[in-house]
Amino acid sequence: MPPPPRRLPFSTPFVLRLAYEQADFKMVRTHWNKNFVRKFPPGEPVHFLMARVLHQIRTDGYVIRDHYVFPLEEVTTPGENTPDEQIYCALHQLDAVRFSFEMAALKQYYVHRLLDDTQERRIGCVEGLVTMLFNPELHNYLLNVAQLDEMLPASGPLS
Repeated sequence: MPPPPRRLPFSTPFVLRLAYEQADFKMVRTHWNKNFVRKFPPGEPVHFLMARVLHQIRTDGYVIRDHYVFPLEEVTTPGENTPDEQIYCALHQLDAVRFSFEMAALKQYYVHRLLDDTQERRIGCVEGLVTMLFNPELHNYLLNVAQLDEMLPASGPLS
C-alpha cells in the first residue's frame, strides 16, 4: 500500500465555491480560521487591515472592488510601533498568505496568493494612503468571509 499523499502543514485544502448554505459557511469559517486568523496573533496590524477590508465589502453591498484605498489612520492603532511600521508589517504578512484549493475528484490543486501584484496599480502605502489589490481568483472566497458574521454567530474578530 503506497504512503498517503504528503501535505504541507501550513496549507489546508479547500474547495472553492460560492457558498449559499450554512454548512458551506461553516467550511469557509474553518478554512479562514486555520489559514488566516490563527496564523497571526490577535492584535496584529494585519487583523485590523483585513477587518477594514471586510467591513468595506459589507458596506459596498458585498461587491469586491478592483482595489481598496484607506487612510493610514483607519487601519492602524496607537501603540509602540509607528503607523508606518504597522502597515509595513501588515502588508508583508498579507503578501505571505497563500491558500491551497483542491478538487480531489478532478485531481486538480491550486495555490493562490491573497494579494494581486500583477496589476499596474501597486500594493503599498504612499503619502499616508494604503492601497490593496486582491487576487481575482479569491473574490468569491472573500465575499463568503465577509458574510460570515451575518450567516454564523461571531466567536471572535474576523471569524
